[in-house]
Amino acid sequence: MIEGDWSNLIPTRLPVDWEFRGEPRVHPDIEGITGRPVVFNIKKNFGRFEGFMAKLLRAPDIVRRPMHYTQSMLWELMDGKRNFDEICQIMESLYHEDIAPASDRVRAYLEVFVKLNVATLLKSREEE
Repeated sequence: MIEGDWSNLIPTRLPVDWEFRGEPRVHPDIEGITGRPVVFNIKKNFGRFEGFMAKLLRAPDIVRRPMHYTQSMLWELMDGKRNFDEICQIMESLYHEDIAPASDRVRAYLEVFVKLNVATLLKSREEE
């Protein structure tokens, strides 16, 4: 993945189908941040035989992938306005030892999001 200093990188969500499910959990007092669980809605792409079997068995064509509550919070914080360090500070203040060390855990979550092609990391304007 990306080597070196992540502090000024800006994690940003890519346009994917997702939704909130369930009740709010712990969250910061930041406008627009709810703390609700996030679920990705991923469209399945069936091959010929798989499509036949899915139709026969009436399988759904969308996979709902729920996220862990800390991943859900990270997803909400990745609005393209906060850099990596700011997000880590917020996550640390909310989850303390559950996410310690926050920078390592957030970095691992972001690497998964990038591999799933649902997020990207942008350089801050100061670095350009």
